[in-house]
Amino acid sequence: MEKRLYALLRTVCFLLMLAMVAIIFSQVLARYAFSDSLSWSEEAGRYIFVWMTFLGAAMAVRDRQHVSLDLVLKSLPYSLQKLLIMVSYISMLIFTAVVIYGGVKFVARGSSQISSALEIPMHYVYIVLPLGGILIFAYLIKNFYEDVFARR
Repeated sequence: MEKRLYALLRTVCFLLMLAMVAIIFSQVLARYAFSDSLSWSEEAGRYIFVWMTFLGAAMAVRDRQHVSLDLVLKSLPYSLQKLLIMVSYISMLIFTAVVIYGGVKFVARGSSQISSALEIPMHYVYIVLPLGGILIFAYLIKNFYEDVFARR
C-alpha cells in the first residue's frame, strides 16, 4: 500500500512538473513569438507549484530528505540523540497538525472564492494543504516509530 502511494505521489509530481514546464514554455512562446500572452499561465503555474511543493514535501519526509543537523546529532550520546529526535518529531508533528487545521479552514473558505484568471473554485487549490499535511503527518508517524522505537 505504502509503495503504491509513493509511486502515485511520484507520478503526480512528475505530471505536475511536466504541466508546469509546458505552461511556462507556452507562455514564453506566446509572448516572444506571437507578441501575445496567456492570461491564465502565471496563475496556473503558481497553483501547480503549490501542489508540487506540498506533495514533494511529503515525498521528502518519507525518504527522510528533510533538513536536519546530523553532524551535531551524531556527536551527542545516544540517549541525548534519542531525546532530540523525539523533540524534533513532536515539533514537526505539531507544525504539520497546524498546517492541516489551517488547510481545512482554507478549503472551507475557498469554496466561495473563484480564481481570477482560471476561474476555478479556490478549494481545488487549497485542498493540497490538508492533503499534503496528512501525508506528511502519516510519514512522520512512521519515521518517528522507526527512529525512536525500532532502530538501535
